[in-house]
Order: sequence, then C-alpha cells, then structure tokens
Amino acid sequence: MKEFLPLLLLLPLPALAGPPCGDLSGPAAQAAALVAEKPAGLEKVFDKSVFSHISKEKLAGVFSELRRGHGAVAARVFVSSDAACSAHYLFDTDRGWRVPVALSLNPATGKLAGIFFSPPYRRDMTLAKAREELAALPGRAGLLALKLGEKTEQVEALNPDAPMAVGSAFKLYVLGALLENGVPWDRLYRLREEDKSLPGGRLQDWPDGSPLTAHTLAALMISESDNTATDTLLRALGRRRVEAALPALGHSAPERLRPFLSTGEFFRLKADSEAALKYRALEGEERYVFLDSLARAPLSAAGLRPSPFGLDSVEWHASPADLCRAMAYFLRRDDKAALDILAINPGLKTPRGCLYAGYKGGSEPGVLAMAWLLKDARSDWYCLAAGWNDETAALDEGKFFSVMQGALEALAGRAAAGL
Repeated sequence: MKEFLPLLLLLPLPALAGPPCGDLSGPAAQAAALVAEKPAGLEKVFDKSVFSHISKEKLAGVFSELRRGHGAVAARVFVSSDAACSAHYLFDTDRGWRVPVALSLNPATGKLAGIFFSPPYRRDMTLAKAREELAALPGRAGLLALKLGEKTEQVEALNPDAPMAVGSAFKLYVLGALLENGVPWDRLYRLREEDKSLPGGRLQDWPDGSPLTAHTLAALMISESDNTATDTLLRALGRRRVEAALPALGHSAPERLRPFLSTGEFFRLKADSEAALKYRALEGEERYVFLDSLARAPLSAAGLRPSPFGLDSVEWHASPADLCRAMAYFLRRDDKAALDILAINPGLKTPRGCLYAGYKGGSEPGVLAMAWLLKDARSDWYCLAAGWNDETAALDEGKFFSVMQGALEALAGRAAAGL
C-alpha cells in the first residue's frame, strides 16, 4: 500500500545560500536543449553535486527518453520563481506535449543543482479527451469531474458509479471518521508495536511509545500515505466507528467496505494466498473473527508477493462518485486542519491559477486511483476523481498520470475560458 511518485526524475531542489540567482532563463534554455536523442555536455549545465545522486549516463537517458516519447522542446513558458534560486517552467514540445519543470540553481557555480519533471500532458487535452483515453485503457476505468456548490453540476464522467479498488485513497474515510467522531486534533496517541505496518511511510521505524497527535498521524496518513499512522488511527477510532461514518461521508455502498481493513490486515492477506482464499469464502461477522485471528500472523515485507489478485475482495472499494462525495464532505465541513492536511501533497502539478488543491490517491499492483478537491481562479469548487483497475496486466502508470495531469489543466482552464 503506497502513494505513488508520478515523476520522471527527482533531484534535490535545495534552498541555497549565496549571491542572488537572478534570471534562470539561461539555465532553463540549457536544460531544454538537453532534451535530445543524444544529450551532450551535461557537466556544463549541472553542478557536480547532481552526479552524486545520478550518473551522467542515467541523467542523459532521462533526457533522451523524454525526447523519444514527447519530442524536442520548441518553446519555454515561464511560470514562477522564488528567492530560493528556483524557478518553474513549462517545456512545450514539437509534438504537442507540455512538460512541467522545476529547476534549482547553485548561485556559486551558476549551474543547475536540481531538476524536477512532472508528467507530460497534451496541450490540447480536454476533459472529453481524458474520458476517451481512459475508456480505451484495458481493464476497468472511471472518471468524474464535478462542479460543487449548492447545485452539483457534472462536467464529465466515465463509469462514475462503478465500484473500483482504490488502494490508499481509502484513507480519506479514516480522515472523515475523525471529523465525524469529533476527535480533537491535539489528542495524543502512543505508537504501539501491534499497529506498525509496512511502508509507505516512516512510523514503522519509530520507537514504541512515541507520542503523536491526531493531527500528526492524519497528516502523515494523507500526505505520505503512512500505513502505520493509518492503522494507529483506525485502532484508536475502532473499525466499527469508521464503518458507521461511511454514509455521512457519501459512500454509496458501505457494505463493500465491511470489514474495514487495516493496512496490516491487507498485507497479511496479500502475503498468504491460503488466508486470502479463506477470507474471501467467509461472510458477515465470520470475516471480523477471521481478521482478529490474523493479527497473530507475522508481518514481513520479504514475504509479500505484489499481485493484483483479490481486487474484488481483499481491497477497499469506492466509485469515482463516492470519492467526490467524500471530497464534498470535507468542503462542507470546512475544517481548516482537515483541508490543510489534504493540501500538503497535491499529487500532480497544481495548475496555474488554482487557489487550492486537496488530494489523496492510491497505487498498488492492478490499482490506480486519484481524487482532488480543487478551487479555481474564480473561487469555484470542483472534484476530479478517477480510477483504473486491471487484474490481468501491469498498469501503465505514466499514461494514467499524463491523462490526469491534462484533465487537471483542462478543469482549471474552465475559469480562464469563462465556463
């Protein structure tokens, strides 16, 4: 159970002390020129510190792969810069693609100290095209774009009510259950060995007894998809109380999330095919009893066999419409802490002019899910949610991220277009 990093390349973007950086258009032009079949002269563009993170050969491979897949850079669009010697650009290619790029400069050497590519997307992408591209994917896919407010308006949809495995996006329901049960954000919990799960996250490596507030646990659960933070909150709330909150959070079929699995239980079932088959054959209260007995089984990353097996039962299910109703719940509750937590990690590059982007996604073998709560330049609120499941073949994450980045831009562009 992990949160994905939808990036082509990530190198450090440090806030470097030293003389003012000034205009980064020159280094941006140099970086754009490296998007070539055979990039050359990387040492003239990048600070030597970069090559302690990635070899020249691998870095050249990133640029050449970008060129093969999306074309040469035909134009650069400046987006923003800050005092920390960093700047954001859009690289437009001769094949119609747009690549969001963040650059960091070492002012002492005048060379790039970091670069960050977000997923490329089609400049002419529309929500209708996003729907068509998702519909053409193998397996099952769904999409929903809604304008929220007193009267909800459907902007675009593909199988919006189809239940799908959503991976870590289920953590939205744990966050919502905290609000539904009135848990104070400063309530203190102690980290317990029995709540420690597998990564993603960091808390599985922290000492037993570490004191953590509900706010800290929720922030790690949403922004880093920390599984131990999730299971700590789930244990503290109680499985049944989270399940009882599902209708208020807008889930259309709460029975599909009963029992509400912890991540530790999910991993144990995924690691033991016999246990998973027994669990699938049980019904109702028998499943709860079985999960209680499963807690004694060891939890080991080495024993985990990543597989899309069991998406119909060993998973958390929600439709795109369910995810949007959950996001609409957070908008209605208007709890500043919850909204701030959702906005820590926006998932993909936030479109220009977007005033708020709250996000949670999920990724595992056979599963991709993404859901946003967005506030555009006119202060209109939207939800964008999508999912893709396939039990028979590996998912093309790059394709999915590219479509969703384009869909984000298209949705944000409605304000500029006066729609």
